[in-house]
Amino acid sequence: MLKIAYLDGLRLRRAILAGSRSIIVNADELNAINVFPVPDGDTGTNMASTAKSIAVSLNGVLHKDVGSVLRQAARSALEGARGNSGAILAQFLQGLAHELGSEMRIGAKRLAQAAVSAAAKTKAALTSPRDGTILTVLDDWACALCESASHSDDILNVFLSGFEAAKASLERTRYILPEMRKAGVVDAGAKGFVHFLDGMADLLKLGKHGIRRLASESGRLAAGFRERMVSALIPAHPSSALPETGDPEGPRFCTEALVQGSAASLDSIRDGLASMGNSVVVAGDEEMMRIHVHSDKPAAVFDFLESIGSVEQHKVDDMELQRRLAARLDSSPGKKPFTIVTDTGCDLPTAFMLEHGIIQVPALITIDGITRPDGPALDLGTMHARMEKDPGFNLSTSQPTDAAFGRAFSLALSYADEALYIGLTSAMSGTFQAGKRVAEAFGGRIRCLDSKSITAGQGALVAFAAGLAESGTFIDEALPVLDEKSGRTELFVAIKDLRSLIRSGRLHGIKSLVLRKFGLKPLLGTDRTGKAESRGLYIGERNGVPALFAKIRKLISKGRAESVHIVHVAARKEAEKLAALCRTCAGSTIRIHVSDMGPLLASIGWLGAVGIAILPRK
Repeated sequence: MLKIAYLDGLRLRRAILAGSRSIIVNADELNAINVFPVPDGDTGTNMASTAKSIAVSLNGVLHKDVGSVLRQAARSALEGARGNSGAILAQFLQGLAHELGSEMRIGAKRLAQAAVSAAAKTKAALTSPRDGTILTVLDDWACALCESASHSDDILNVFLSGFEAAKASLERTRYILPEMRKAGVVDAGAKGFVHFLDGMADLLKLGKHGIRRLASESGRLAAGFRERMVSALIPAHPSSALPETGDPEGPRFCTEALVQGSAASLDSIRDGLASMGNSVVVAGDEEMMRIHVHSDKPAAVFDFLESIGSVEQHKVDDMELQRRLAARLDSSPGKKPFTIVTDTGCDLPTAFMLEHGIIQVPALITIDGITRPDGPALDLGTMHARMEKDPGFNLSTSQPTDAAFGRAFSLALSYADEALYIGLTSAMSGTFQAGKRVAEAFGGRIRCLDSKSITAGQGALVAFAAGLAESGTFIDEALPVLDEKSGRTELFVAIKDLRSLIRSGRLHGIKSLVLRKFGLKPLLGTDRTGKAESRGLYIGERNGVPALFAKIRKLISKGRAESVHIVHVAARKEAEKLAALCRTCAGSTIRIHVSDMGPLLASIGWLGAVGIAILPRK
């Protein structure tokens, strides 16, 4: 067998690329056994996304020194880390880089010493480290390296000894934590790390004959990822071996961010995050750190992080939604023929979205120069208070990122063979076209439909599509029906406060002066093509609801409407009054949904706005 006296930058780079490739090609297997810390079936996707970030960074780079390779791998891992497992892998590489950052080449003993230190620092990055996870395997692997290096200077021999110890340690994780014992599986994160070691071991054993082949495969994979600009894999369906329910009592949202330039210590940050949730990982250092926490209050997490440094890559995953989608996949009778993805131009009650497994892609909201994704990352109550108290409150919006679309589409395809994206009207935003472009990377499995509406109107079409999917209608049958419905939604929004329309230039000149002078307020909506249009005027701040009801009264009488969707901006009382009028007119059997108008459209409608959408039956 080939003997290796040292590792330099070139050899280490090839080995890391091979290890990254091994994680990526085994992602589906890792998803299928993911039960800890929550059974959301995404450990493989998260580790593979992190590995892809490393591969993209190292592909084509020819650093000759070990330190440069490790620093670059660690930085790219921190920037691209996803999930608990991805953050832990990033911290491990960061620990190695900290120990070996100035080394040109390393021998077996130096590698073993650095591995022990990196494993310890990785464990310290978690507020509540648990035995029986990837942390245990890291410890056992590092200790085995030290033991082997104490009587051998052959890196290959030492590495393979450590690899065998890691595999044995992995098998023991099957019996340590109750979650793994109950499911009869090993820890998914730990197995991902063993796959990483397996790829490296294969390359080291093959020597020069295998280097070109493995490095070439890793390079192609990394290049393809960079071209598509989609940060998530398309995973296979989660295994039915997973429990149908996770921990419904635990925090709901997996919250992540990249923080740079923090003046606070890592320990103080961990303590602060521990008061907001669990599964806390703070990987990296004060210059750059990857944050991961499970919390019910993502907005508060981001408020805290923004108080200590520059925050980027905000991400919030709804673990309860993932849990319910997984339970639905394994339940009888049958599976939904397609899942539904929309964006945050669509306003529906949160409980309805959760119940029907509807996935939302967040637009970006910028408030006072700070940008976050729409949804749980923002606190609507705080935003409404700012809108009321600060006349100069600066709120702007932009379309979702390609990465956000990629994550949502990947999640959707985890639970059905196909998915339908119903987007914000393309006549008013580039969001739909952005989603359609990203969908092309998924080989025809994501179908796209322009809602030709916004807010409650988009919500009405999405809710109708959810009903079709749950009735067993296949996507090819559903699309013509939905296409016919799109653009026919009747939408009316009563604007009470004109400030946003004036400030944005949507309402200006003589028309603005006349409306303000006579106390007139506009009714807005969309036409058949999805363009904004005026739907009339009303007078007086208290007459918005009567004016809306007058517009839709005939539309909802005698069973003419599929459903009624009402939205509002800090005007719950008025919205419920409108709902009561609709029930009186249409009868108690009609489905009426009342929800907040999200920031994307609230930035136009402003405080007091109330909207209503009617989806006609024919």
